[in-house]
Amino acid sequence: MANVLSWKMALQNGCEPRLYSYKNEDIPVGAYAARLDFKIWSKRAYTMSCYFTQTASGCKFQLPVYRRHSDDVYGLPDGDIDFKECPVDADYDIQVETNEKGKAIFLKATVCRK
Repeated sequence: MANVLSWKMALQNGCEPRLYSYKNEDIPVGAYAARLDFKIWSKRAYTMSCYFTQTASGCKFQLPVYRRHSDDVYGLPDGDIDFKECPVDADYDIQVETNEKGKAIFLKATVCRK
């Protein structure tokens, strides 16, 4: 069952998406632990935003996840997590790198514990 919120529902549930940066320079790069706090459907079709807090630093940021055309799963290209269904308020090991244009790219995610 999907647990992705609308912007309005997120605010009503006490989430504050404005505290989570989407700017590339604010998103930590590398492999690290982070808590998935909540998810919101994007205004763009076939996209959701995942709102994470890096465990070590407390840095709050958001990463987009797109629907794969191959299987209609909202997931990373080589991943097995369906972000439409995955648990929130859970810890993940994630990997984020930057591409040649300096854009943060969400590469990997593994659920650690609920």
